[in-house]
Amino acid sequence: MQQAPLLLFPTHYLGNFVLGLPWVMRALAGEPEAVAVFDTAFRPLLSLLPGVEARALYYPRKQLAKDQGFPRRLSRYLGFLGELRRYRGHCLIDLEGERFSGVLARLSGCRRRIGPQAKHANRFYSEVLELDYLAHRFTAFGEILGPYAASSDGKPPASELDFQIGPALAGRIERRLAERRITRPLVAIHPGASVSYKLWPGRHFAELAQGLHEAGYQPVWVGAGPFDTDVIAGIEALLPEPLSVNFCNLLDLPELAALFRKAALFIGCDSGPMHLAAAAGLPVFALFGPSREAIWAPLGSHSTVLRGEGACAPDCDAWHCPNDYHCLRSLAPKMVLDSITATAR
Repeated sequence: MQQAPLLLFPTHYLGNFVLGLPWVMRALAGEPEAVAVFDTAFRPLLSLLPGVEARALYYPRKQLAKDQGFPRRLSRYLGFLGELRRYRGHCLIDLEGERFSGVLARLSGCRRRIGPQAKHANRFYSEVLELDYLAHRFTAFGEILGPYAASSDGKPPASELDFQIGPALAGRIERRLAERRITRPLVAIHPGASVSYKLWPGRHFAELAQGLHEAGYQPVWVGAGPFDTDVIAGIEALLPEPLSVNFCNLLDLPELAALFRKAALFIGCDSGPMHLAAAAGLPVFALFGPSREAIWAPLGSHSTVLRGEGACAPDCDAWHCPNDYHCLRSLAPKMVLDSITATAR
C-alpha cells in the first residue's frame, strides 16, 4: 500500500503553476489523504477550483521577503515548517526541485522524499528522478508524480481548468467593461514577458492593435508589475489614437481568469498569462522566438504558436543571439492578423 503523497509545489511562476496544476488535482482526487503545498500568491486563483483549497498548505513567500525583518521571517518560516511536518508520514514529492524546495523537503521529516535531478539533489531526496525536460513541461510534471497521477486509461488530465466564475466575480468584470463602454469582441493582449528575449517589438504590437481595431475587435492590454506597465506605456505612445483599453495592474488573478472567459481570443509572448489563457479555454495566439515550443507551447486544441519567417543564427538561444532574435522580430503583425482571420473562418 503506497503512502499518501505530500505534493511540494510552491512555484512562484504562473506558467509552471498552471501546467502542473491538472496533475496535482488528479493526485489529490485519487488520494483522500493527499495534501499539496502552493505559493500563497495563487490562493485566490485556487479558490475558483472547488475542493482544492481545502487540501492545500500555503508557502508564505511574500511574508518571507527580506523587507519583513528577520525575527518575523524566522517566526513565519518555523510556523510553516510546523504545518509541513504534520504530514511527515506522507511520501513527499517535490515537483520542481528548486534549492529552497529541496531544503523544505529535507526539513519536512518525511522519510521518503522524491525529487528531480538537480545540483545537490542527493542531499534533499531519498529518491532522485531523471526527468525528460526536453519534453513539454506539462508531461514532466506527470512523469514525476508517477503512479499518484496515473489513470486507468493511461491518458493525461485535461489541460484546461474548470474555473468556477461566480456571479460576484463575473459582475465585477461586467462593470469594468461597461465603464469603458466596450461592446466589441475582446482581444486580451499580454505584451510583457519574464525576460527580454521573449518580447515582441512594441511597434509590432501597436500595428497589431490598429489592425485588430479595424477588424472590429477591442484590444485590451493585460499584465502586472512595473515591467509590463512600461512595456504597455511604450506601445500606447506609438498609437495615433486611443483605440485600446489598459487593464494592466487592475485585475487580480481571479479577475484575469474571468476576463479570459469573456474574451474572444488571447495574443501574447511566452508568459504565465499565456498559459492561464490556454487553461481557461481561450483561443491563444502565442508569439514565440527562441523559447522551445516543444517544452513551453500553450496547450489546448485552440492554441496556435506563431514564429517569424526569418532564419536565426545556428547558436541562437535564450541567453545569446547574434541576430538580435530575428526569429521573433521577423514575425510581422500581418502574419498574426492573417492567422487570426484564418482560424475564425
